Amino acid sequence: MPKQIISASEMERYGYCPLSWYLDLRGIDAEGDEVNTGVEKHKVIGDSLKNLLVEEEKSRETSTTLMTIVGLIMAVVTIALIILWLSTDVLRQNMGVILLIIGIGWMLIAAFFLYKLLLSTEKIDQLRDDYNLGEETIETPDGLTEETPVLKSRKYNLAGRPDYMIKENDLRIPVEVKTGRRPKAPFFSHVLQIGAYCLLSEETFQKSPTHGQIRYGFENEPHNVDWEPKLKTLVLEKIEEMNDVLEGRTKAHRNHKRVGKCNNCSRRKGCPERLRN
Repeated sequence: MPKQIISASEMERYGYCPLSWYLDLRGIDAEGDEVNTGVEKHKVIGDSLKNLLVEEEKSRETSTTLMTIVGLIMAVVTIALIILWLSTDVLRQNMGVILLIIGIGWMLIAAFFLYKLLLSTEKIDQLRDDYNLGEETIETPDGLTEETPVLKSRKYNLAGRPDYMIKENDLRIPVEVKTGRRPKAPFFSHVLQIGAYCLLSEETFQKSPTHGQIRYGFENEPHNVDWEPKLKTLVLEKIEEMNDVLEGRTKAHRNHKRVGKCNNCSRRKGCPERLRN
């Protein structure tokens, strides 16, 4: 029997608490206002990134159209001037004038597309400033391929889709955006998740990323997490642990002794190992 595919987001839940992850698999849903708020904020982030990429694609199309029109204008005007310069025939001179008028008409169309391009560029700059994206080229999983909007690794039975990826030449740097406050150092569960995305990037593009990024809101600087052998070993160990639970060789248990963590857990009501005050 083939192993069950594990998602990168599941690895984040497993890193937070293996038992919470297992309860989710058993159908015990997360509860609490913070869960719904987080989902809504994440949706807003995803929609904003898609809007940016759509706007950039429209800008590229407008730029291509504008360059085509400019090329046509140059060709028409050049032909018209040649006709007017060389021809003494009235009919041909009239044809040259008509071509010049056509060229002027195309200039008006070009001006319209230039206006659209300027508006689009302004909107793109504003969106990038709002999300502190700088000039880096970004991709969302939906834009990687039409057939595979989710990154997959058959070798490790792993799948996932980061919020977006930074394209640096032939590298893809996965980025995960979190909606909570920015900690001094990224949480272990978030490091595990971004490690899973780095592994998926490595497997999908056959090129190891130098690092992954965790962003706690767009207004803060990202945490860079180096994709190093130590993290890769940790990710593979956790995948193996999760497979052991899924195949019944071991059981999932709470991985901490913190009452406060249990009190704040979104699955505390259905947890058989919940710590109490």
